[in-house]
Amino acid sequence: MARAALCLLPLAAADLAVCPGEGARYQDFKCNHDPTHRVCAKLLDGQGQPKDWGSKGNFWQITGQEAFQWDDQIRENHGDSWCICMWATARLIATVGCENVHLDCRATDVAYVEKSYTDGGVDLAPAKQCLQQKCPQFVGLDDASTPRLGHSAQAVSTPVLAVSGALLSAVALLLAYRARPNSAPAEL
Repeated sequence: MARAALCLLPLAAADLAVCPGEGARYQDFKCNHDPTHRVCAKLLDGQGQPKDWGSKGNFWQITGQEAFQWDDQIRENHGDSWCICMWATARLIATVGCENVHLDCRATDVAYVEKSYTDGGVDLAPAKQCLQQKCPQFVGLDDASTPRLGHSAQAVSTPVLAVSGALLSAVALLLAYRARPNSAPAEL
């Protein structure tokens, strides 16, 4: 059973959805390539304008990235979202609250964020807590690069593996004993 679960992990990682609007920097338009841009956030509203995240402004205003505003690229890619830094996600959540953050859970590498602690010197605890609230169906899934079993699965699988190993060893010894040549002295 554990082996079957491990075999399915690459499928979970491969099923990460496209972040609609992400640029050509990632050929598959997914948020799982570099160590920071792992969160797919909706940055534009229905009219293709920067979306306000509560009363504090839009993504670029809140994160201090107005000089680099790339909303034109998102529109060119016929989308409304972009793979943003984990540090920006945590900062956004701390500033506007989880309820005002617009994330695409299907296109966010939740497993990667879960196992990360900081990004750009920013504590990711707020991002992890918000992802647990907004994306509960993706929490606990892991990507193919770091297979893991849950604590309860480890508790069950370790004794099962130990007993299985002991049984295999006993069978191998029995077969080896039966296969050895008869050591009775030959008659003259």
